[in-house]
Amino acid sequence: MAWPPANGLTTQRVPRLNVILPIHASTTVAAPASLVWSTLRDLSDFPTWNTFCPSATIHSQPKDAAESEANLLHLDTSFTFNVIMDASKPSKITPTQLRVTDFSTPDAQSGYIPADVLKVDGTYEADLGKVYRIAWSTEGGFVARGLRSERFHEIIVLGENQCEVRTWECQGGVLARAVKYYYKDTLMKKFAEWCEDLKRESERRAQNEATG
Repeated sequence: MAWPPANGLTTQRVPRLNVILPIHASTTVAAPASLVWSTLRDLSDFPTWNTFCPSATIHSQPKDAAESEANLLHLDTSFTFNVIMDASKPSKITPTQLRVTDFSTPDAQSGYIPADVLKVDGTYEADLGKVYRIAWSTEGGFVARGLRSERFHEIIVLGENQCEVRTWECQGGVLARAVKYYYKDTLMKKFAEWCEDLKRESERRAQNEATG
């Protein structure tokens, strides 16, 4: 099935009928899906590979999160991404407060997306046995009151050392129209760069592991 679906993208927090700005990107990665997943979850390593979001601050973790995983994203992690919208102005940071809304792995599958939606919608990978999935949504502050957004990542197993990365965000609310007008092209570019950065770092790690 082609992705993104012809009828448009959707999320649980911003359903298709309310989407004003959809943003998406995808790529294939020559690395195990589990390695890409661990790279994506570890915010402490973002400065080494993520040019769109080179730093992040965790505000709180769920009570059952292990102390050794304090820098990792979990379900219900509250955090802020420090985003660089203009690469020529790396000191100009846009802080975005977020909370993890979904978290699914082949071994611990989530029920966040209803089974009937997974089966027919086309936005999500339907086979939870071969996908790592995480989502986060805006929260707090003036922006959250006028902008509803939810972003998903799916890392889909294609083989032992190959996977597909898909990321998309749906925005709605009164401020989404302004974001669409001023930043749509920039955000599409930044999402593509995020995927390529994640691909590059994951493949580098996979190569290092292979060569010992």
